Amino acid sequence: MTLRLNGRDVAGGGTLLDVCRRERVAVPALCHDDRVEPGGHCRACMVEVDGRLAPACTTAATDGAVVDSDSARVRDYRRDLGELMAAESEPRARVAALVQEWGVQGSRYRRDALHATPLRDTQHPFLRLDMSACILCRLCARVCAEVQGQFVYAVEGRGAGARLSWGPGAFSDTACVACGACVSACPTGAISDVDRSSVERAAMPASTRQRGARQTIDRVVRTTCAYCGVGCQLDVAVAGDDIAFIEGAASAVNHRHLCVKGRYLHSFARHPERLTSPLLRRGKRLVAVSWQEAIAYVASELARYRDRTAVLASSRCTNEENYLLQKWARAGLHTNNVDCCARVCHAPSAAGMRRSFGAGAATNSLADIEASDLLFVCGSNTTESHPVVGARVKQAVLAGARLVVVDPRRTELAALADVHLAPRLGTNVPLLNSLAAVIVEEGLCDDSFVAERTRGFDEFARFVSDYRPEAVESVTGVPAREVRTAARMYAGARSPMQLHGLGVTEHVQGAEAVMLLCNLALLCGAVGRDGVGVNPLRGQNNVQGAADMGCQPDLMTGYAPVADAAARSRFEALWHRPVPSSPGLTLPRMYEAIDCGDIRAMFLLGENVVQTDPDAQRVRARLANLELLVVQEIFLTETARMAHVVLPGASAFEKDGTFTNAERRVQRVRRVLAPPGQARADSEILCDLMRAAGLAADYAGAREIFDEIRALAPMLAGADYDAVEAQGLQWPVTPAHPRGTATLHRDGFGSGAKAPLHCVAFTPSPALAGDARRPLRLTTGRVLEHYNSGSMTRRSEALRLACADFLEIHPDDARVRGVVDGDAVMVASEFGEAAAVAAVTDTVPPGTLFLSFHFPETGTNSVTSDVVDRLSDCPEYKVTAVEVRRAE
Repeated sequence: MTLRLNGRDVAGGGTLLDVCRRERVAVPALCHDDRVEPGGHCRACMVEVDGRLAPACTTAATDGAVVDSDSARVRDYRRDLGELMAAESEPRARVAALVQEWGVQGSRYRRDALHATPLRDTQHPFLRLDMSACILCRLCARVCAEVQGQFVYAVEGRGAGARLSWGPGAFSDTACVACGACVSACPTGAISDVDRSSVERAAMPASTRQRGARQTIDRVVRTTCAYCGVGCQLDVAVAGDDIAFIEGAASAVNHRHLCVKGRYLHSFARHPERLTSPLLRRGKRLVAVSWQEAIAYVASELARYRDRTAVLASSRCTNEENYLLQKWARAGLHTNNVDCCARVCHAPSAAGMRRSFGAGAATNSLADIEASDLLFVCGSNTTESHPVVGARVKQAVLAGARLVVVDPRRTELAALADVHLAPRLGTNVPLLNSLAAVIVEEGLCDDSFVAERTRGFDEFARFVSDYRPEAVESVTGVPAREVRTAARMYAGARSPMQLHGLGVTEHVQGAEAVMLLCNLALLCGAVGRDGVGVNPLRGQNNVQGAADMGCQPDLMTGYAPVADAAARSRFEALWHRPVPSSPGLTLPRMYEAIDCGDIRAMFLLGENVVQTDPDAQRVRARLANLELLVVQEIFLTETARMAHVVLPGASAFEKDGTFTNAERRVQRVRRVLAPPGQARADSEILCDLMRAAGLAADYAGAREIFDEIRALAPMLAGADYDAVEAQGLQWPVTPAHPRGTATLHRDGFGSGAKAPLHCVAFTPSPALAGDARRPLRLTTGRVLEHYNSGSMTRRSEALRLACADFLEIHPDDARVRGVVDGDAVMVASEFGEAAAVAAVTDTVPPGTLFLSFHFPETGTNSVTSDVVDRLSDCPEYKVTAVEVRRAE
């Protein structure tokens, strides 16, 4: 197919705008954005086609067409369009440049009363709206709807009376989630934000927009977001020694989209409360000391305790830093007492999936969301905990995919779902067994897949017959007909894809519930191909990587068992030190060992366990009994305040290395800023500690550390650092698969030639036992605007969106207790009390409460229990027996 463009024969295909861009022919396109379908609203891209004017963005490039992008007729049209724009708006940014380029001087058109009194709104914490610059291209409305799925904007009126609207009231009262997609799309500056109000964007790529001209951008750095496990790619614009603003990068993970945290919550990096020098406890005070004194003190004290030391890694740190930490612990301190925060979130996912599939990681890619025709979201409030993935799920549903949600709360996705299964807290196991029972009973299995790739079906079929939906309805609270409908939908789908979160894992049977999710996939042949699978949504940015690096008491880098002599010998040959052969302690067992004196010292890398771990009062008491507590952090957290030594580390904006996201994608982290004061990159601090322990640690940088990791981790053996630079690589990356592996288990399972179907009986949590004094059941989780302990987000404008932890309570439960919306309340369990603000809502069912855990003054984890998952030692955050009363 060929056409004639400006007198030259060129290849056709796509739209005329596509052809012009391929041929580097400049055609203005104000309302075009590659994230949404062409709209043709702004009419700036008009070209002459076979003697008529047509919008290039919506006109197909057909064979034989004759196109002129700069004819006299086109130029006359653009001048007229420019005059209209000048009459109806105040041209700024790119529009102003185009109007000038088109030779517009004044306007023959008069500005009417509507456009003389434009809407303006500056009350939102982040967004700034000034409709005097709006040309009604509708791009903001389309991006909001088609990318984020919020539908905040609409066009009000018709013809000359049309204008952009967001409904009555202030913009901050709308359903806007502050993702900033509209800001990134707006070509005129009508929708901007606080970050861009004083920035000249001269250094940004051509796809971005001009906003102002007061502060100059020095450079733009591509890096990886340090919040949730999605791993969005960021283009960070730097002015001087601070972040000016952040744009979403055109990456395979986020396609230029971001959430409020990734785009706007970066001010913590230069917050005045950042730690800027080492601190050493002298009496009751922490006082500033030199790095030399701090390192010498830590090294000498830890040498006294060695195998009575416990080390906790951080999912907020890079792969390279976590690798160094566990290497230092094993080869320098001679202890396998190494764990990370995966223990308190997705350790059950890894344990359960290893038992079913042989690998404890997501089977598929996030891109498969678009390839699936049914999404099964279990125990994940995805639009708040993993917002960019949540937006992709919403878009898939709007495009026709069906949705089943398993969640006790009526979340945003639950409200959109074809079927919402709302089990009582703690009853995931009988519910998931009942779904399998329907699939088996009604003959909905993929018989050939079951026969060829699974084992134990006959025994399993007999077992699940006891969990028919009608038999367990009284336990789960889910009507049997809804269970049957969901099971039929899942089994009948061409490509059913599972996404699960902490609502599955943080239970006494968390790992076993993950095994039951695997059972469903195996029964329906929904694993080992594109568009399906079992996919845990990792909570923090590098949970997957911390586990991959060997920050576990029983597994070294690349999941090599410490008890395996052959595996140890590979590490010992490279490290030139012996590695202890006995598995170490998980985090809950570390706490128990403090009680009996077996652990005397702890080193915590970027973990605020006093706020994040359950039964927090007991955690605090145990830490107080340590003879040495060292905390490496960026803020003086509640845990750091208890330390004997505090080492000031670097934020993710201040270091180089890699993170591994929820889909096993290893991506680059690049230094954007220098650490403040005397703070240092965590890898530099760890190398000092390694040298003090007699280990060689003369690495030239992150690349050299990564090369050492590759030598020990088979799934990264082929992951060349240069190859990671672009879009990242999904492990396993082997010499045979140098571009990585998007989908696991295509040809078999690591658990054996055939995957087992697990028979898991229901064992109720102790929290489900009858308790007249505590008749309510509490579950906990995140909210959109904050992240885990909130040490970063609480030091940002997020406080204007969410300034406290709110307790969701059903109106019936509130009425009985005399609680009204906005009341200060106390939540009490047998472990302690938490203080929160009541949010009376029917998003939770009667008898169920929800409380977030982002503010230390709330004390959410003073209430949660010390009960742990039976297979992985993950705490049961998701169900605690409590009572609520109004605060006095």
